[in-house]
Amino acid sequence: MRSSLFHKLLLILFLWIGLSPWIMGQPKGNVSGQGPYTTAIFDSLFEKALYKGSLDISKHHLSGLFYLKRFSGSSVRILFSNELGMNFFDLELKGDKFIVHSCFPSLDRASLLKLLENDFRLLLVPDTTVIRMKRGRSKDPEFLVFGVKTARGSFHYTYDKVSGKIRRIQTSRSVMGRTDLRVYGDMRLQPVKIHITNPAIRLHIRMTFLSN
Repeated sequence: MRSSLFHKLLLILFLWIGLSPWIMGQPKGNVSGQGPYTTAIFDSLFEKALYKGSLDISKHHLSGLFYLKRFSGSSVRILFSNELGMNFFDLELKGDKFIVHSCFPSLDRASLLKLLENDFRLLLVPDTTVIRMKRGRSKDPEFLVFGVKTARGSFHYTYDKVSGKIRRIQTSRSVMGRTDLRVYGDMRLQPVKIHITNPAIRLHIRMTFLSN
């Protein structure tokens, strides 16, 4: 009798394991390497783009123009200036280097610049150091979510299910350096809108596409 009950419980367990992905609606699974899912919002074809935007940190507000330009395969320049031409900052991501060409005195803080470096790397530089991608659950059936571990850190990537384009990147296992990056638009060339938030220091960057 006990043997029969044990075998029934064992059968139920096997059925539960086999059916649980279907029951949950969003199966989890490991992805070998990057597969069809990229870690680039701006791909290798990107050359330049002009965005109207703003930067808010705590109670301070700056508005103007963001100019993004790729100078080579390993160099991207980020210039943020007001509409009169005064630079708030001029930054460059060149391989593993971060070069500050100029920076407004009130923004020239090592901790803030490090955060901006990390944020713009997520936005502009494909991460080629992916160690593991694991499928997660998405509350929205139009999106796919992956937990991504790379040499840079741990992230959650949200992809549009139809286009396969990145819609959101969130850092995980971080407090002061936490980033929530969202992009909007049809994504055929580049994002129409970009929102970057670092809630720990109340940093918000908003960008709206103007031209190439």
